Amino acid sequence: MAKNNIGALYSNATIMLHANASLKLWYGVKGKVVSVPYFFTRTFELESAASHDDPYADYGLLNIENALNEAFIALNMLSSSIQADDNRRRRVNTSECQSMKPVEKLLAVKSRFGWRLVALLEDFDLFMVDLLDAQFKARVTRCDFELKKEQALTVFRHVLAVCHASKRSGLTRHDMREGNAKAEAAKTKFGRIPMEVMEGVVRAEFAPEVKHYQEPVKG
Repeated sequence: MAKNNIGALYSNATIMLHANASLKLWYGVKGKVVSVPYFFTRTFELESAASHDDPYADYGLLNIENALNEAFIALNMLSSSIQADDNRRRRVNTSECQSMKPVEKLLAVKSRFGWRLVALLEDFDLFMVDLLDAQFKARVTRCDFELKKEQALTVFRHVLAVCHASKRSGLTRHDMREGNAKAEAAKTKFGRIPMEVMEGVVRAEFAPEVKHYQEPVKG
């Protein structure tokens, strides 16, 4: 009797972007800033490599996760700085500010870190709309608007830059422990990484499970 195999989970997902700055981040700047879809592809590759015990891919994911965490904190602080008036009683009632014609983007995300970036992009888009609304309603000066916008763009682009700089070696920790020619070549090409990462003691919280590797029996 044939066994039934359950396929991988799948769902369609999209994101609505209401700010021009968010759309520019999505597309990136050729030769300068990588795009959001590029981040999705690169982190999927890194996660796949990390699941096969590539320490360099693991190190890349750890750096990306740290950059994402810092970006979430920075955006939250920027958002709080323009919403201070929300705690005051108001007599003017307004609906949520949004674009009359938002741009919908399909999310082809195959990695955990890709979904983390989606959450960050959503936070960024909400922040930019709130900032534009605050500037239009004279709660934020033009100078302050430009400053906060640039700060938000900088923290987001930093995440993309860290992702772009992250590499996978195609080797495993077993190769690195053996110290063979490939391992030495990797150290020369990619540099050395912290020992705690090399040994697998420190990994990103959202790093994938490492597939079991059976070292060859000697003798």
